[in-house]
Amino acid sequence: MREFLTFKSGKFYFSEKYDPSQIDNLLVRANVLIETIVDLPILPELASQIQPDIMYSSISGTAAIEGNPITGDDVKKIARGEDLEIYTKKDQQEIKNLIKAYNLLFSIKPVEEPFLLTEELICDLHKIITSDVPDENNVPGKYRNGLVHVGDKAHGGVYTPPKIIEDIQNLMLEFVDWINSDEILQLDPFIRASLSHYHFCVIHPFWDGNGRTARLIEAILLQSSNIKYVPRELSNYYYRNVDEYYNAFSRGIKSKKDASPFLRFCLEASVDSLEKIKQIIVFYIRKFSLRDFYSFEKQQKTLTTRQFELLSLLLDNPVEFTIKELHEKRPFSILYSRVTTQTARRDLKKLASKNLLLIGENNKYSLNFRVLG
Repeated sequence: MREFLTFKSGKFYFSEKYDPSQIDNLLVRANVLIETIVDLPILPELASQIQPDIMYSSISGTAAIEGNPITGDDVKKIARGEDLEIYTKKDQQEIKNLIKAYNLLFSIKPVEEPFLLTEELICDLHKIITSDVPDENNVPGKYRNGLVHVGDKAHGGVYTPPKIIEDIQNLMLEFVDWINSDEILQLDPFIRASLSHYHFCVIHPFWDGNGRTARLIEAILLQSSNIKYVPRELSNYYYRNVDEYYNAFSRGIKSKKDASPFLRFCLEASVDSLEKIKQIIVFYIRKFSLRDFYSFEKQQKTLTTRQFELLSLLLDNPVEFTIKELHEKRPFSILYSRVTTQTARRDLKKLASKNLLLIGENNKYSLNFRVLG
């Protein structure tokens, strides 16, 4: 832990101290999940499907924390160059900036030695994030010189970070030196990344864009440590649990020397994100495996072409359906509009007997994704 005496804001603490009873179990779970995900066979085609969806939803999540209403689907449209008139120019510009910032994140490759954070990188990130976004005080990439208030009474109270530029400049120098120090570099990457996120926010060096910059700093430190997918998924968790996000920050400020509140929240976010990512990857692997299995069954003539195509449609559109919907609802009606109800019922009975389809309430059918175990 380091103490730093500012000119106008008293003592400032850079602390890595935490309560092991709150943190260690979460840390073990996060690292076990990382090893599990790394061991899963992920084809390039699969990775190319997962990563963009995570990126677009993450951009939406990190922007939404700051009040931007643009959804993940619309982020994708903006990335394609579309102009969405339902949103303000400011909101769209924030998303365009975040897309650029996430492209920078993608360019960060895993390294054997811990990634060293620099003020230059931090200022570059902030410049990308806030450029061309109107703000009467903020200058992209430049530290502020003035009073700001962070938080509110509903989330643990209002915090006033250091206000004069001399204090901010000195604190940022100290922050970068501390986060790159031997004692911090030896910490688990999850811990170091969370500490960087927290202490940067406590300094709050810019007029605007501090939260988005902090979350990208955290993501870069995780990605450089070869922690896949999580750097882009965390912002979604933070947005879904935004009240606890702010409360954890406030509890950390009140404790001053104990990083446990914020570390615990970030590790809970990492574990939750990893579980979600594992489920997504396993689901895609199941889809690939089932598609191959259906093709094999068709080659063995245990499935007709129509039955094979029905199963393939359900892989891409996994919904519940009735016999009636086979005849009337797209895309199933393409296969069954000219087929008798008796033939359709015979198809479903055969697929259910092979455990390829499940029968639920009200005689609704659905694909059995676990037929292979």
